[in-house]
Amino acid sequence: MKCLFSIFPSIAVFSATLSGGNKEVTETHFGELKQVLIELEENAPLIKEEFQRLEEMKAGVLLADSVRGWKLNLNLQGQSIQEDRPSQSYLQRYRAFGSAFIRKPIYHWGALISASEIARIEKEISMFRLTNLISELRSLTRDSYLDLIVLKDQIELNQNTISSVEDTMNRISQKQKLGLTNELDVKNAELNLLEKQIALEDLNRSLVIASRRFRELTGWNDVLYLDPNASFQEFQKDYSFNTFEPELIAGGTSYSVERIKNEIEVEARKIKIAESGLKPKVNFLAGFFQDQVPLANNEDSFRRNNFLVGLEVNWAIWDSSKSKAEKSQSLARKRRLEMSLERESKSFRITLDGMKSELDSLAKKVQMTRKLVEIAKKRLIVSEIEYTSDRITLNQFMDARISLDQAKIKRLESICNYLKVKNRLEEVILSKYE
Repeated sequence: MKCLFSIFPSIAVFSATLSGGNKEVTETHFGELKQVLIELEENAPLIKEEFQRLEEMKAGVLLADSVRGWKLNLNLQGQSIQEDRPSQSYLQRYRAFGSAFIRKPIYHWGALISASEIARIEKEISMFRLTNLISELRSLTRDSYLDLIVLKDQIELNQNTISSVEDTMNRISQKQKLGLTNELDVKNAELNLLEKQIALEDLNRSLVIASRRFRELTGWNDVLYLDPNASFQEFQKDYSFNTFEPELIAGGTSYSVERIKNEIEVEARKIKIAESGLKPKVNFLAGFFQDQVPLANNEDSFRRNNFLVGLEVNWAIWDSSKSKAEKSQSLARKRRLEMSLERESKSFRITLDGMKSELDSLAKKVQMTRKLVEIAKKRLIVSEIEYTSDRITLNQFMDARISLDQAKIKRLESICNYLKVKNRLEEVILSKYE
């Protein structure tokens, strides 16, 4: 950890600044979401698959290292021989042979070492991919959960509006019986009620679909209550959102940048392997084997034990330009990856600047939507008084009620959007250095 802070001192400053406001961490206000995130690595199907990919890469390292190690081969043979020789009696005998060979590569021009290094780099890439996937899924989980919160709030507001419309219909019905209103007002109230009920059904359907997708993403199988902590209401109304300066994150890099760097290293080693294709390879070889040698009269034989120790040289003289093509391919891929690295580095910093600007804009939008809610509340109070006094129509009163509901939803959406961007930024910057 000290090494990381010495390399990236600006990250340390940024971490302290960013994590200073725990209220801007989504799971602070949703205990259920916090538990989902804790169990995400165990439950999410995509993470389970990526863990298995990492296990494959670990096995690949062992496989690459095994090529450079000692190899011992044993061979045992048992034979039954029947011979029918001219002018001789039929001959039948048994014999057994054994052999053992030890082989180890000595010098392959760095090709085998490069293959082992490639396997280790691919394992690192897999680890980067897994870490990146976990980070992305954490962000997507928060985003999806906040979408569910917005849908649930819309449903509750619609239900409250429907209750209000039903109360209004009862009052209109009483007025109609007393001759204080006409049939048109009654039909308008029925129409408003039906429209709200249709909208409520659409919202319920959207909530069911979104909940199903959330479960597929996270692997969460328990009931989703979608109940915020008591702190969330105060957070919506009074919390002052802060921003940060972009220079604090100048030392950060993205996961894709780190992945491309590793892929460049892989191609550099593939070039070395290709260059060794047409060079002689030296192996150590030692062995023991048995054979049977006939005697001078060819009527009998004896078993012979043989021992050998030496060097084996394999030299491919011509491979139809295979090595040359592999080298050219790796060189071209390496140059392409270097271009991608430069582009991705610039894109990452542009993305961070964009997030900072987006947070500034969303913080201002939260303040405006809060004012919008306050104005809509005052408008509804005045509208209710005016409607009770028969100075405005039912439609005008319902417009005021709907405007308040819409203002509350806009306030919630702007806060949730701010949390999404802020939490995503934390995952991009901080999770890599935890």
